[in-house]
Amino acid sequence: MIIKLFASLKEKYGSNKIVIEKDNLKNIYDLKKYLEENYNLDVNNCMFACNLEYVDEKFLLESEHEISIIPPVSGGDSNDVIEIIEDEIVPENYKSKRTTYNGAELTFLGISRDTNDGKKVLSLFYECFEEMAISEIRKLTISLKNKYSIDYFVVIHRIGEVPPGELSLLVKIASEHRKQSLECMTEFLDAFKEKVPIWKKENYKDGSNWL
Repeated sequence: MIIKLFASLKEKYGSNKIVIEKDNLKNIYDLKKYLEENYNLDVNNCMFACNLEYVDEKFLLESEHEISIIPPVSGGDSNDVIEIIEDEIVPENYKSKRTTYNGAELTFLGISRDTNDGKKVLSLFYECFEEMAISEIRKLTISLKNKYSIDYFVVIHRIGEVPPGELSLLVKIASEHRKQSLECMTEFLDAFKEKVPIWKKENYKDGSNWL
């Protein structure tokens, strides 16, 4: 397996690639630990790609894979957080470090409603193609960060059963001016609904419906 390095990682290691022959590295999570323990490379804030597609920590590795490790494009640490979770979303758990150059921080909360089209909704159930969902969210955030000069994205989506009144989605962004964040948030939410493979099922007293 070939590991390609860029920017600060390439400079620190002294080469643009590492060849790993170990066959007990099952996924990206294992690879991250291996690189930190054996090569002293801190890759916690980096993104990983295979065949030019972003992948998450659960991505399964094969010996013929070529894995690219991509440091934050702005330099330094990235504050981006992208998670698919089954537990309740608690916004206070996702506080980002504020900077003096950001004049706006915008938060969107998607809330499970108890009515839709005149029907009483007892609960909602979200299903997700998690690996692809995270990849698509990463693509969106990278594109929109460049377009609107956004400092960071926090995107948390809950799956499984979500009772009415509880959060299904948290999105938080920061920028120098409020107009950037407002326009970016609108575009992100529209694209998210269209492109990210997450499905919603509403459960009623007399049946259910996938939306």
